[in-house]
Amino acid sequence: MRIVITLIIAIVFSFGATIDTKIKSSRQALQKTTLQIKGLNVRLAKLAKSITRLQKDLSSIDKKLLKIETLLKDAQKQYSQKLTEYNLTKNDIEKLTLKEKTLKQQLVLLITQSFSKSLLLTSLQNPTEEDVIKEEILKAIQKSADMHLKQVSQAYQDTKSKLTQNQTKLVKLEKEIAELLRNKEELKRLKSEKSKKLAKLDEQKRRYNEEIKKLIEQRKSLQKTLRKLSILKESAKKSTASAKVKVKKYGEKSYKKIRTVRYRGPKTIPPLEKFIIIKRYGVYRDPIYNIDIPNENVELKPIMPNAKVRNVLNGRVILAKWTPHLKNVVIVKHKNGLYTIYAYLDKLAPYVKKGRKIKRGYTIGRVNNKLIFEVTKNNAHINPLDLIRIN
Repeated sequence: MRIVITLIIAIVFSFGATIDTKIKSSRQALQKTTLQIKGLNVRLAKLAKSITRLQKDLSSIDKKLLKIETLLKDAQKQYSQKLTEYNLTKNDIEKLTLKEKTLKQQLVLLITQSFSKSLLLTSLQNPTEEDVIKEEILKAIQKSADMHLKQVSQAYQDTKSKLTQNQTKLVKLEKEIAELLRNKEELKRLKSEKSKKLAKLDEQKRRYNEEIKKLIEQRKSLQKTLRKLSILKESAKKSTASAKVKVKKYGEKSYKKIRTVRYRGPKTIPPLEKFIIIKRYGVYRDPIYNIDIPNENVELKPIMPNAKVRNVLNGRVILAKWTPHLKNVVIVKHKNGLYTIYAYLDKLAPYVKKGRKIKRGYTIGRVNNKLIFEVTKNNAHINPLDLIRIN
């Protein structure tokens, strides 16, 4: 974008300058510039941030998947065994419950019988010889009954203890099996999430590369303009040869810094009344391709479509025309070697013509989606946001 505008300014900057001077100035500007793969564009920055975040999310998901798959691999071997053990334990509990009930009934009966014999033995008064014999028999029976009662009581306690142990074991097995099933569901969910995020990542990379392609097209337009200037030079016969233009190629680690001068004058009105800054001036570090990318203008998005574009300072229009990649472009020359450039205008105002003097605040056109605004002074750039007031 900067180069196209610099070339246009070079053509109209001085009527007294030769074509040789214009072309030399254009080439010098091109050598100071890099291939603009991506400017400080908020849309691209958001895409880059989103791509990085998705890559981190996918890395995290892969770690979780590995952990769960390892757990399932070990647990799956024991699953059938635990399930069989669970069913056997459940059957044992049913049998032990029935046995506990039977022993409990026997125990109650034996205690009742023992109590009855004790009452009978204590009720004998003034026993006869026959009563003494009966008493001895009752004592022998009581002794045997007490032993049987003790055995039944012990069996009951053992059964009750085993029942408690099996119930505890059953609860543990239920938890282990439930955990295994939860891990299986989590594995399924994570695989689904990974699939969706991969699809989203592919889509965002596609959009990212489309934006880069648009900027590459702008460079092609620049080269075409330079070739036209070379032809103009030859037709004027000011020189017999032209110097080769060297431009850094896409993929290199960094680019030259922007030649910037500081604006120290009073601030003026912005070109749009209400807007959002979606591309800022300066050098941007591309996190996807790991390169430094300079940007010599700002991109403003109007709050409402069909927004008026205002001239920011008194001056004279030196160019107002349509271009293939930049839509309508207006360049205004101001005093002290200052130029303002407005690109991507959807409509030009009817009276905005080359050579016309216009005042600050004059409507030069309208935009729907974005306005590219650039400021230069004496072949150097000024941060446009230093020139205008921002509410």
